[in-house]
Amino acid sequence: MKIRSFKLKLILSYAFVILASFGFIAFFLDKNLEQNSLWQVRKTIIFGLLFALGFAFILGSFVAGATISPIKRMINISRKYSQGDFSRRIIRQPKDEIGELAATLNKMAQDIEDKIKEIEAQNQKLTAIFSSMIEGVIVVDGQSYIISVNPAIEKIFGILKKDAEGKIFLQAIRNNDIDEIISAALKNKKPLSREITLAYPVRRIFEVNAAAIFTNGAISGCLVVIHDITEIRRLEVVRSDFVANVSHELKTPLTSIKGFVETLLEGALEDKENNRNFLRIIMEHADRLNVLVDDLLSLAHLESKEITIEKKEFNLRGQLEEVIFGFSSQLKKKNVEIENELAENILLTADKNRIQQVFTNLIDNAIKFNKENGSVRVYGQESDNNLKIFVEDTGVGIPEKDIPRIFERFYRVDKARSRALGGTGLGLSIVKHIVELHNGSVGVESTEGFGSKFWFILPK
Repeated sequence: MKIRSFKLKLILSYAFVILASFGFIAFFLDKNLEQNSLWQVRKTIIFGLLFALGFAFILGSFVAGATISPIKRMINISRKYSQGDFSRRIIRQPKDEIGELAATLNKMAQDIEDKIKEIEAQNQKLTAIFSSMIEGVIVVDGQSYIISVNPAIEKIFGILKKDAEGKIFLQAIRNNDIDEIISAALKNKKPLSREITLAYPVRRIFEVNAAAIFTNGAISGCLVVIHDITEIRRLEVVRSDFVANVSHELKTPLTSIKGFVETLLEGALEDKENNRNFLRIIMEHADRLNVLVDDLLSLAHLESKEITIEKKEFNLRGQLEEVIFGFSSQLKKKNVEIENELAENILLTADKNRIQQVFTNLIDNAIKFNKENGSVRVYGQESDNNLKIFVEDTGVGIPEKDIPRIFERFYRVDKARSRALGGTGLGLSIVKHIVELHNGSVGVESTEGFGSKFWFILPK
């Protein structure tokens, strides 16, 4: 069996004491020693014993000091470890059990430090993911106390993370629907998914998913993920409206055409007084279908994002004059005046034909929905990089509730009147897509009964 060095030091330091003690005892037990040599022997043994004791004391102190010193260093460094500082290391390591203990402590500190760094890196990644999620995330414990929320939840409910954490859910977020979902998930131990509508601060639709969190087989909390599906539901409504509107727009003229054709086939073709009138009506409905199909194709082409625009520089006022000239008969028929107040020196680099379509659609609406003896103004505002064009009329105006949807496909404020005037409901949607293709934006300001002011912004 291998003897460690510090054990050997201790054995040697006290060996002298043991040997001297045995000699002293043996001397007093020996009764046959001569009396005259007794004092000399005793004196020799006493001095030897004192020397052995002194040497043993000095050597023991040295060995004890050499043993206690590294132990003290380890105690001090261990205290640093208990405070969370694992960067310290035991530098001097004797080659004995103490040294082995020091090496073990150093390795343990290194392993713990590596694990802490790994956990911190993972925690930073999770925090970054948690914070950047567009979905709202709430973590609660088994008693519905909020452990954490992400920035999306702060935005949705208008709360602060520091104010919410540590509170019961209903104290921080006053929503009974979500609280019921959390309670059900904690009780049933199964994931739940429900759709809720949030009316305050703005009306939004959310899909709420909740799942219990298990620790060692027992429920320790609940994870709630909230998806904002408002836009998805809106698009579903728009898609549904689009299908219904297209069907209606196509069915109305087709029904009329079919009816008049059947009338002609049943004998009205021989009626010279009415047959031409019937054919004229059929032609009008066919023209309406043709315009509708052209607008649908144009809109589909614009929405595909595959269209290329041919930009070139042109005088905007001159182009507007051409558009106004094309509406001469409509202006005269409705007794509406139009004023071109664009500056003569405005030069724009854009797709001339597309911008002409924008002017055509906006002015067409401004005339159709204007009042008798009304007026239309077209004017602009220039900035360093942009040009803002206004088309203002004195017409019937737009109700406030309809303004957010006015640029949707087939959306009409007054459906009956719009169809009677020959509108397809696609003009403003086409305007929006053309302007956005030029990296611009559109908008409208209107008061019901007092006219409308449509505008679009284009980069110069």
